[in-house]
Amino acid sequence: MTDMVTMANEAEVIICGYAVSRCGFGFRVINLHDLNSCSVFEEDGSLIETNMNDVELSVAREYFRKALKYMEDGNA
Repeated sequence: MTDMVTMANEAEVIICGYAVSRCGFGFRVINLHDLNSCSVFEEDGSLIETNMNDVELSVAREYFRKALKYMEDGNA
């Protein structure tokens, strides 16, 4: 099983405990406090897949949008 430190090191941006990184399908957002809680988004914010509940998904989507700004600017 992948540990929190590994996931954090692989992330391009971390916001409030959510790690955002690029993956083959788009962008992966993982809750570092619960590594089984993950979502995958397309660059436009469309959801590809998730196992998060609705509340956590809305939080993850908002953090993804914020993180994407830094990833595009090359600041990550």
